[in-house]
Amino acid sequence: MTGPILVTGAGGFIGRATVSQLRGAGLSVRAGFHRLPANGATDDGTVRCDLDEARSLDPACAGASAIVHAAGRNAVAMPDQLRALLAAADRAGVGRIVFLSSIAVYGPAQGRIAEPDVPPDTAAPDDPYCAAKRACEAMLRNWVAARPGRRVAILRPGIVYGRGSALWVDRPLAAIRAGVLGDLGPRGQGLAALVHVDDVAVAIRCALAALTGSGPGLLAANIVGPDTPSWNAYFAALARQSNLPAPPPLTTGRLALLRILSRPAKALARLRLPAPRSLRLVPAPGELRLFARDAQYDTARARTDLGFRATVRLTDGLAEALAPWPATCTGRA
Repeated sequence: MTGPILVTGAGGFIGRATVSQLRGAGLSVRAGFHRLPANGATDDGTVRCDLDEARSLDPACAGASAIVHAAGRNAVAMPDQLRALLAAADRAGVGRIVFLSSIAVYGPAQGRIAEPDVPPDTAAPDDPYCAAKRACEAMLRNWVAARPGRRVAILRPGIVYGRGSALWVDRPLAAIRAGVLGDLGPRGQGLAALVHVDDVAVAIRCALAALTGSGPGLLAANIVGPDTPSWNAYFAALARQSNLPAPPPLTTGRLALLRILSRPAKALARLRLPAPRSLRLVPAPGELRLFARDAQYDTARARTDLGFRATVRLTDGLAEALAPWPATCTGRA
């Protein structure tokens, strides 16, 4: 690769780790941010890359050798954002893309889950994130098929945790402290397909290397770490690493009551009105279904096609995730 690698969402949880990993490997990186600092000062290689503003994408993509698309939290906007990025990539002549998808594309499937190029059409009508990721994967398959020489690696990470993970570290830990999350019994015996953010960043580097060689136009792989405990065990490990008592059992009756009480609190929060934080942390129905799901994700293609194997064990990953932030850190994206 002669030009820099554009990383979209470089200020986000996975994007930050990716930029650090690629630069640490000696690669030239162009860190794409939704917004640049207000004073206009930027680090070397930082560019504005607003996926909702097409005119910012052409200079971000110009001269790039590949794109790592790590941005995208808004499920509704994801397909349009990818469509705009692909159009800019075409104008810049960029033919290699690593796309961060998710195991969410498999919907509520359980049991052993392989790594197909096209995920099965498992119904998940109430999961807009699943639908958005599937739509993006389909768009990329069509993009690869439309012109020879284009190559895409679709990575489907599991539950990505690490320092700065609001969704899978900070939030459950706050819920445990608030007494609204604990041992869920059979409802928490599903497998947590955990993967540390540093392993995801390494997988991205391996995918970029795989795209530089010869091979198929499309690579798709699940990215899951070496430890996949039950969700109950994960919550207990979070508490233990934080020097908290083991989370007590959360009975069916108490959980049902909390869910009833949480509805008005979450509605107020959506309206940006004051609401008890503890009730806003009560697990949503989709989370409870996830905690009960017994799904095991194959990672053979990650090993054979990308040359990647996750190595961060849960104990080490949680120690990193819950370590104090460096004194020079200005905050989380």
